[in-house]
Amino acid sequence: MLIFEVFMEFNAHTDPIAIVLSALKLRQSADLMDRYSEPYVVVVGMDANSGSEPGFHTQVVEFSNVRAWQPLVPAGEGILLYGPANPGAFVALSVAIMESDADVREAGQRLEQRVTQAAQSMQAASLYAASPGAAAARALAERVLHRVAAQMMENRDDMLLTLSGCWLRDRPVPYGINGFSVHHNDFAEATLKVIPLPAG
Repeated sequence: MLIFEVFMEFNAHTDPIAIVLSALKLRQSADLMDRYSEPYVVVVGMDANSGSEPGFHTQVVEFSNVRAWQPLVPAGEGILLYGPANPGAFVALSVAIMESDADVREAGQRLEQRVTQAAQSMQAASLYAASPGAAAARALAERVLHRVAAQMMENRDDMLLTLSGCWLRDRPVPYGINGFSVHHNDFAEATLKVIPLPAG
């Protein structure tokens, strides 16, 4: 009943949402000799407000001295990956959980530059203009993230887990609000959650 009441108050055309990493754990280090890991989360995303020019949302979230199975999400709703914003018709995110063997601060400082370079080299603006929409946005976000991650792996960083998703406004439950998805492999486990933020 509570979920229904929140849904009824939410206006998908005007109210913002937040997409969060509500849980994150490393199952093991990519370098099995290390007792502690230095993981970081890389996010590349797009929403419908980009128009004909794909504007990528980017960020890096860093962690230090992490052991296997240690919960990494701070108090509250989790790690903010998108928003709070109203994405329009869709929002697409591609997320990589990586483990740093180099200086993770350098990764964060250069992320936006690397995303811009990757988007230009693959002519993302032309590709998106030829076929705008949610499917193209998700594909572009995934391709850009993989190019950026490949560059980071040249610095001996390790890819632990990748995940991506596309949330649509015009569905029976807009953006799948109040829903969550769990993603895992041998190295990491992550949960994405969509939080509605109705006005008032």
